[in-house]
Amino acid sequence: MSDLADIKLIIDKEWPKLTVYIKNKKRDEDVEGIIAAVQGFMEKKDPMVPAYFRESLVMVPQSKIIRLFVSNRKVMLQTAEREYETKKALYELEEMLDPKRFVRISQSEVINIRRVKNFDFSSAGTIMVELENGEFTWVARRRMKNLKEILEGGAK
Repeated sequence: MSDLADIKLIIDKEWPKLTVYIKNKKRDEDVEGIIAAVQGFMEKKDPMVPAYFRESLVMVPQSKIIRLFVSNRKVMLQTAEREYETKKALYELEEMLDPKRFVRISQSEVINIRRVKNFDFSSAGTIMVELENGEFTWVARRRMKNLKEILEGGAK
């Protein structure tokens, strides 16, 4: 029996996204190494954003961010799990973020359009946004054209 790991690749056109399963008799050094390698690969594809939680620096993957917003003169980053404080200005964070994923909807808020549950265009002149965490926010009138272009697949 070889000490090398058995690797199986299953191609399924119906599968919604890349999924990695690791099967072993226990969680050991090899398993931890494989997990770290996969996470490292994904982080390169999904650059991290520095944020603080209880004065500890945390690197948050962009895919986990629901929105960034200003509250009490602080820039906050929200994920499904919690809110973090950032030390950067909103415009600086906006420059770091993937423009295909994030859009500024007001002077004080940027949302991840992949974390939106619903856009409500029914009210004349406004767009209400329901985020996947159940919160609601609104798109400023001056930002509506940009949002519609992004939703239609156009450039910023």
